[in-house]
Amino acid sequence: MHLLIKEVAKRKGLTMRKLAEKTNIDTVTLSRYNTGVIEPPISRLQKIADVLECEIVEFIPVGLKFEHDVISGEWLGIRKK
Repeated sequence: MHLLIKEVAKRKGLTMRKLAEKTNIDTVTLSRYNTGVIEPPISRLQKIADVLECEIVEFIPVGLKFEHDVISGEWLGIRKK
């Protein structure tokens, strides 16, 4: 599954290289997690989330009818984007 690690990192002002340094996870591995080539263990996702000060769920893309407001934390599923 494609993850939104890169997008969340960018929102938090971090490059993938800087995230790799802070998590001690290779940049290639982070990229593979992000593109869905390999699935990260939950412990790795938690480590990444801790560094980015976010919840793991923010890495999971939602369907077209749903939107996650990262400021309020609200899931908008009833209204369209």
